Amino acid sequence: MKGAPLRRSLPALLFPAGPCVLCGADGEGGPAPGLCRRCWRERRRPLRPLCPVCGMPLPPVEGQEEHPCGPCLTEPPPFEAHVSAYLYEGPVRALVLLYKERGRYPLAALLGTAVARAVRRRWPGEAFDCVAWVPSPFLRRMARGFEPAGLVAREAARRLGVPARKLLRCRKRPRPQKGLSAAARRRNVRGAFTAGRGDLNGLRVLLVDDVRTTGATLSEAARVLCRRGARVRAATFACVAPRPLDLAGEQEALDP
Repeated sequence: MKGAPLRRSLPALLFPAGPCVLCGADGEGGPAPGLCRRCWRERRRPLRPLCPVCGMPLPPVEGQEEHPCGPCLTEPPPFEAHVSAYLYEGPVRALVLLYKERGRYPLAALLGTAVARAVRRRWPGEAFDCVAWVPSPFLRRMARGFEPAGLVAREAARRLGVPARKLLRCRKRPRPQKGLSAAARRRNVRGAFTAGRGDLNGLRVLLVDDVRTTGATLSEAARVLCRRGARVRAATFACVAPRPLDLAGEQEALDP
C-alpha cells in the first residue's frame, strides 16, 4: 500500500510543477509538471466516424457510417487495425513534448495507461500474446536517455496483463521525419527495422508507438513483424488527424 503513494509522488519530487507551458497558470494538480489541470481537460479523442483500419477520423458527413478511408483502400497498411487514445494537439501535444524532449520519463505511466484503455475500448476481449514497440535509433535513444515508445509499451503491457517483448530493432538510422511529406516519410523508413530470430508465426502482437503522424513508421515496423508471420494491431497515445481536404494525399504534419 505504501508503494503506490510513493510512485505517485516521485515524479512531483523529481520535477516540480512550475507554470503551465500552455497558459502560464500554476501547474500544481495537473497530469504532469508543466501542464495544469484546466488545460489538460481540453484534450480530445478522435471522434467517430473512424476508419476501422487506420483509426483516423473520417470526413464529418451527416449520417456517415464507419468504413475504410481512401488511403486504406488504395494502400492497405500491414497491421489489421490501429487505435489512438487522443488527438495530437493542445495539451496532448504539450504532454508528449514534455515527455520526449524534456526527459519527463515518469510520464510513461500516464501514456501507457491511456494506450491500454484505448485498446480495451476499441477491442474489448481481444487477447494479445505480447506488446511490442517501435524502437528508436541508438544515438537518439542515448541522447534522450530512454526509449519513449518502449516505456509506454511496457506500461500498456502491464495494464493489459500481457508480456512486453522487444521484437524489433533498428537496422539503420533514418533521417529525422520532421518536415517530410507522407511519401518522403515512407521512403525514409523503408528497411529501417528488423526482427529477432524467435518464432513469430501466428503471434498476436499489439504494436505500440507514442505518436502516429502519417503512419509511415508504424506501418514499416508492422510490415517486418507481419512478414515473420505475426498478426499485428497497433496503438498509439496520440495521432495527428489528417486534414479534411487533402487532395494531394500528402500531410506535412510534424513529428514531436
